[in-house]
Amino acid sequence: MNRMAIISVDGHAKATRAGYREYFDSRYVNHYDDWVAAQERQGIPDAGNVKPGIEPECQWDSGRRLRQLESEGVVAEVLFPNGLPFATRRFEDAGRVDDPVLDRQARVAYNRWLADFCAEAPGRRAGQAVVSFDDIDLAIEDIHWAKENGLGGIMMPSLLPGGKAFFDPELDPIWAACQAVGLPISQHGGAGTPTYQPPGFAAIMTLAIEQQFYSGRSLWQMILGGVFDRFPDLHVAFVETGAGWIAPTIRDLDKRLTHDDDWMAFARLMRRERAFSRLASEYWTTNCHMGLSPFTMVQFEENVEVGEGATAGVTPETVMYGVDFPHFESTTFETLGQAAGLLRHPGLDEAAARKIFYGNAAAVYGFDLAVLEPHIERVGFDPADMQATPMASVQARL
Repeated sequence: MNRMAIISVDGHAKATRAGYREYFDSRYVNHYDDWVAAQERQGIPDAGNVKPGIEPECQWDSGRRLRQLESEGVVAEVLFPNGLPFATRRFEDAGRVDDPVLDRQARVAYNRWLADFCAEAPGRRAGQAVVSFDDIDLAIEDIHWAKENGLGGIMMPSLLPGGKAFFDPELDPIWAACQAVGLPISQHGGAGTPTYQPPGFAAIMTLAIEQQFYSGRSLWQMILGGVFDRFPDLHVAFVETGAGWIAPTIRDLDKRLTHDDDWMAFARLMRRERAFSRLASEYWTTNCHMGLSPFTMVQFEENVEVGEGATAGVTPETVMYGVDFPHFESTTFETLGQAAGLLRHPGLDEAAARKIFYGNAAAVYGFDLAVLEPHIERVGFDPADMQATPMASVQARL
């Protein structure tokens, strides 16, 4: 395979309000109809988070979505929500519903729709099932349903006040189910962040800074709780969580776990009670992956360690490419320019670039490269041509 293409590990999709209706059990349709009517009375558009210039229909129209993505060299996607039924906030991907019954029905309807949407492009979409960990038995049921219905992973739920911490052994049956069916878990950025009022610039910027902490909690909680020791084949991807926090966090954890001089009795106590056997950096290498999204060369150069000196942080071996389509912050209309920049990076050879563009994502999310190969040859880009083309004309030419 000479050409390259992108498997984006960060895409967002939703049905129309009318489209979700058929995925509800009959006894809940009236509740859904009442919610839709209320949304329409308030004049709330049936949109979601969409970048200007992208047709809103690309969220649910399979053909339009494929054409838009293929025009920028994207051959496959990992999909997260862009709005669920009963969502209480206009631009929230997952939404929050006070009624636990309707909250579950929103997830069920979305997952059913997502399975059908992925089936419209066989082998090219890895939908992430939305699952709550509040009810262990239901979570296990949903994980097996996701696998049986062709979905490609489980979206890590928000860790909200009152919920079980990810180091809680009570969650072990959930991790066991994910490992048994071979589905990775995806921690998407922003999960579990507070709701700041009043809305506006200060609230948005506060969330932009703090979402890395709220998104990153699952990493250190799972390491310190021994989750990866008990479930060594479990894989977790951190998508659009920011990447600058990862290397400092891993190094800090390694230091705290190995230096008695700095931590004395605390370190000795941890050696007696801790449930894990290796350094945090080792778990990062074997069980964790980074979806750098929206992928830009600025983010890459600031956060990815390239070359022989790479240690505990994000490296070409663990980083994956995210476009964040169709969100307003996505690289849509600029994706090929960023891809050309990656190909010109002096510290990367072609093999490393292929891993970042699609190889790592295929391994984590189970994409079959034999199935994707004809699509890559059809819509992908020639690396030599990209490197030789002046940057100003890359987007126009391809």
